[in-house]
Parts: sequence; C-alpha cells; structure tokens
Amino acid sequence: MTQLRLIQKFDLTTMDVFRKSFSSMLVKGLGMVAGIGVSIFLGQTLGAEGLGIINLSKRIAGLLLILAIFGFKHAIVKHVAIAKRKNDYLRISAYINTSVRFNGLLAIAISLIGILLAGYLSEHIFKEPNLRFPFIIFFSLIIPQTISRIFSAALQGAGRIWQSQLVNATLSTWITAICLLSFYITGIEISIRNVAIAYAIGRVIVALVMMGYWHYSKPYKTINWRESRFPELFTMAKPLLLVSATTIIAGNADSIMLGWLCDVTDVGIYSIALRVGFLTSFFLQASNAAISPKIAALFANGEKERLRTLVQQVTAALTLVGFVSLIVFIVLGNQILALWGNEFTAAYIPLVILSVGQFINISTGCSGLLIIMCGYEKYQSYISIISVVANIILNYFMIIHYGITGAAIATAITVAGENIIKIIIAKRKVGILTTPLLFNRSDSNQE
Repeated sequence: MTQLRLIQKFDLTTMDVFRKSFSSMLVKGLGMVAGIGVSIFLGQTLGAEGLGIINLSKRIAGLLLILAIFGFKHAIVKHVAIAKRKNDYLRISAYINTSVRFNGLLAIAISLIGILLAGYLSEHIFKEPNLRFPFIIFFSLIIPQTISRIFSAALQGAGRIWQSQLVNATLSTWITAICLLSFYITGIEISIRNVAIAYAIGRVIVALVMMGYWHYSKPYKTINWRESRFPELFTMAKPLLLVSATTIIAGNADSIMLGWLCDVTDVGIYSIALRVGFLTSFFLQASNAAISPKIAALFANGEKERLRTLVQQVTAALTLVGFVSLIVFIVLGNQILALWGNEFTAAYIPLVILSVGQFINISTGCSGLLIIMCGYEKYQSYISIISVVANIILNYFMIIHYGITGAAIATAITVAGENIIKIIIAKRKVGILTTPLLFNRSDSNQE
C-alpha cells in the first residue's frame, strides 16, 4: 500500500465510531452549553470568591469519588463490551450487580469520612469557613454519583454512547441549571448554600433516572444477583485505581493547591481558564467513549490493522479540532473570559498556556485508552504516578512564585509530557502509533 492512510477511505468501523462520536458530542455539547451557562451565571452572581468555593468543593469531592469507583469504570467498559459481542447478558448483569455492591458500600464509607472531616478541612487546611457546608453536600453526593458512574460505564461498554454521555456530562448539569433558574425567578437567594443544594438535586435525580433506565431496558434488565464477577473486575481495577486516582489528582492539583497556597478567589479565576482552555477535551472524551468498546473488541479478535486505521483516523480529526480551538482562544480569549465578569480577564495568560497543553493532549488521540484496553494497564499506572508527582512538585513551586500563571505552566507541562510518553508506550507495546503524522506503510511494517 503506497497511499497515505490519512486519505484512505474510512472503513465501516471508523464510520461507526464517528457516528457514535457525533451523537456523543451532541449530547455532551448540550451539557457543555449548560455548564458554561451555569458557570457564567455563578461568576456574575457569586463573583470569583463564591465560584472558587463551589469549584474547590467539587474538585475535592471528585478526588474522593475516584476512590469510591476504585478503577471499576474501565474494567466494566471492557468486560461489558466483550460480553455484549457474545450476547451474554447474564454476565453483563453480574458485572453490574457486583460493582453496585462493592462500589456502593465503598462510597458510603468514603462519604461519611469526608463529612466528618469537612469542618477540619475548611477551618484548618483552606482557612475558609464558608467551605464547610458545600463540603458536606458534595461529599454526600459521592454515593449517587458512584451509582451513576457504574451504569454509565455499562452503557458505554454496551455501545450506548450518547446515553452514557447523557449521564456523565449533560443531564445533571441541565437539572442544576433549571434549579438555579427557578431560584432566580422565584426570588430565592443565589447563595453558596443554595447553589450546592441545586447541584445535589441534579445528581440525585440522575442516579435515580439511570437505575430506572437500565432496569427497564431490554435486554439488559436481566438480573443476575447470584453470580459474582468480583475477581476479574478487581484484577483489572487495581492498577486502574492508581491510574484514575493519579489522573484526577493531576487534573485537580492546580486548583486545590491554589486554594491552599493562595485563596479561593484565585481558584475562581483560574477555574474559568481551565473551563475555557479545556473545552476541546469534550471532543476527545466523546471520541474515547465511542472508540473504547471498539478497541477492546478489535484487539480481542486480533484485528490489529483495523484497530490501527481506526485510532489514526480518529486522531487526525481530533488534531484539526484542537488546532482551530487553540487559535480561537489566542485571538478571542479576553472577550470570552469577560463573559464571566471583568475580574476574570486576569485568566487570559493562563488560558493561552493551558490551551497549548490541551492541544498536545488532543492531538495524541487515544494512546492512553489504547494501553488500557489492550491489557497494558500497569504501564498506564507507571506513567500516571510519574505524572502526578511531577505535577504536584511543579505546581507547588510555580504557584508560590507565579500564582495562577504558575499553575497553568505546571499543568500544561505535565499534560504534554504525559501524553508524549503514552504515544511511545502504545507504539512499543501495542505496535500502533496513534498520532496521525506517519500514516504510511513504514509504520505498519515496523512490527
């Protein structure tokens, strides 16, 4: 084959991924619109300080949520995708019920510990008493969020991508937005307490809807309480817990350390730079949600050439999206940030820096996902450990000297470095180069 793979006709698998990615992006895009709307509303009503308190509470609760999930998310996606290909619905039910029992109990324990520590964290660690109530609310929400994530992962593994994204990224945000709008219309004060309550309403409703949807969804409503699939889920989940934990720590270390080393106002300003700079990540997340079951199934069947073509063509599209977004943020960044209020334009330089790091992230494609779905989770865990340690060290010293700009530099460096390492590991272990730069015959002949 002498032609570049980049201009090769997409096969049916790739087209199916793009179709599901488009549906996923549409659903996730609706969630993104609602999220931006909520963020702008809170920026204008609560200011940078209030927005910082809410975002800091959500991020710390997010760290605890990862412990409650315990790495089961990717394990469920992989095993459900393989079982779905064999039409083994009893096994799918066993995976879900096993996860609900284990992760549900773990979530209850972690939530209670978090609530007990809420006062200490707010008074002594972050020195902001107004954090206590949001901490209690968001720590309580770890339980319904855990249940939602389990069913979302099962839907993703079953190929129901847009439904999964509806749970993960859209429904809760829209319900929260509706609650806040209702508060505003009826004259209820838009305070930190009431905003936290609005988030709680959204996340509890999503958990209830998700359980009901799965229970009445054919053929997945089959119930298999007797069979436990804990050993195989746990075996894959152990290294993935480390991967998930280090990933979420790396993704939140900047904001949390800003709250610790600076104040919640800096967290509020920086959170908008993160939100805007990482808007393009929803394209990567949507494509990964669509492609992950395909990767697991193709690799299990030994269809390596189809797998190579799939990931490279998807990455080519992502790279184009990332480049266009980077130019937009550089040119129009100040005007975009001003939507939250004039005090948020201080985030322009951090926005540009974060956008560069995010461009590198999106242009490397699904390299990390490829490593996980092809059975090399331990390498992903090694990469994650190195990344999170570097991220924490860089953030500490950069924040002390440069504040929010330092946090952006530390985050961009670690994001770029981690993804470059993932490309190398994916090529060496799986034999597939995810980047679209070398789509020629020489790549396929190097194995």
